Amino acid sequence: MGEVALKYRIMPESPDSDTDAIIAKIAEILPEDGTLGAHEIKPFAFGLNAIMIAIIGIDREGFSTEVEDGLNNIPHVQTVVLEEQSLI
Repeated sequence: MGEVALKYRIMPESPDSDTDAIIAKIAEILPEDGTLGAHEIKPFAFGLNAIMIAIIGIDREGFSTEVEDGLNNIPHVQTVVLEEQSLI
């Protein structure tokens, strides 16, 4: 089986949300066969910062759904958007 790279934009609930705490929680919620790759905090709008992340995992059925469900359940996360998905 190959690997897949998932790139997400995560929007915190407010400008006061602790982006470092959100990033730390990401590694905890990933499936066993997923790893957190690069991450970057980018200014978005109205003082909000978007968290851009890359997740690498095995290309299997249900992987991206598991990742998205976990990301959506992190405290202080308002939205999760899959920006790009590709095989590597």
